[in-house]
Amino acid sequence: MEKVAVDGLNGFGMTVPDLDVAQKFYSTFGLDARRTDDGRALLCNSPGRSGDEIVLLQGDQKRLHHLSFNVAPGVVDAFARQIEASGVKVHRQAPDGWQRQGLWFEDPWGTWIHLRPVDAEALPRVEVPTHNFGGAANRVDVNLWQALEKDRKPLRIGHLLIFTSEWERAERFYSEVLGLRTTDRAAGKVAFMAAGHGVIDHHCFGLINSSHRGFQHASFQVPGFDDIGYGAWRMRDAGYGDGFGPGRHAIASNLFHYVRDPWGSWVEFYSDMDKITERWTCRDWNDLPYTWGPRWSPEFWGKEMNANLEPR
Repeated sequence: MEKVAVDGLNGFGMTVPDLDVAQKFYSTFGLDARRTDDGRALLCNSPGRSGDEIVLLQGDQKRLHHLSFNVAPGVVDAFARQIEASGVKVHRQAPDGWQRQGLWFEDPWGTWIHLRPVDAEALPRVEVPTHNFGGAANRVDVNLWQALEKDRKPLRIGHLLIFTSEWERAERFYSEVLGLRTTDRAAGKVAFMAAGHGVIDHHCFGLINSSHRGFQHASFQVPGFDDIGYGAWRMRDAGYGDGFGPGRHAIASNLFHYVRDPWGSWVEFYSDMDKITERWTCRDWNDLPYTWGPRWSPEFWGKEMNANLEPR
């Protein structure tokens, strides 16, 4: 049987206790957040993107419902056969009224997976300022601080990390069934996984070894470091001052700043991630998640954080 693989991350779905609170948070973050016509769901996208990167429904508590990945339209039937060959039932309609079109199935831990048939969307190119890095004089007689755009929105969702209680088994499942490729690990703690062909992001998905299942963070790409700073400033001014960053990660090398959402998990601004090809070699690392940044907080990355997020 022909082996098929997802092309990349589309987004995720969650239940949250208050859609009004969620709409305010994600709108401030820079996403287009809008209600469905019947008002029962909140749909969030980076401006200009399709596919509903985040879908939220009202629930008693915040809980991850599904992950959504993009697949080429021509491989949908092959994907259905590949999933069913692993012993998992495939559904052609969304469960519980979630209304995404495509294939649906549950992973072994009860999280729904959605596969969205779509042709690849090109990432918009954004002009960034000229910098005088490395002793260069590329920008002369210009007041950069006056010329900077202070409210640029995220370009797209870039990656998503979840907690899992069966870390090694989960890595095998997502590799074998979805075709995700492990690109690096924080030894015994985090597995980073990529999708696509050619020159691609270091990862679009990740698994964190923890006590039980749950959502850790979603990350949205912005054009540059100043956009991270302005985004963090905007969130702080709106009352979302609990953050982690700025800094530069080890392993994937991206610049980052995380903002805690109203339910205890995180949303990240990131930029300047490593790009890789099929020549990249996966390794296990024992470094901290960042090479510079704020004082280390085990609560951010460790098992302790999952306690305040989702029910067991």
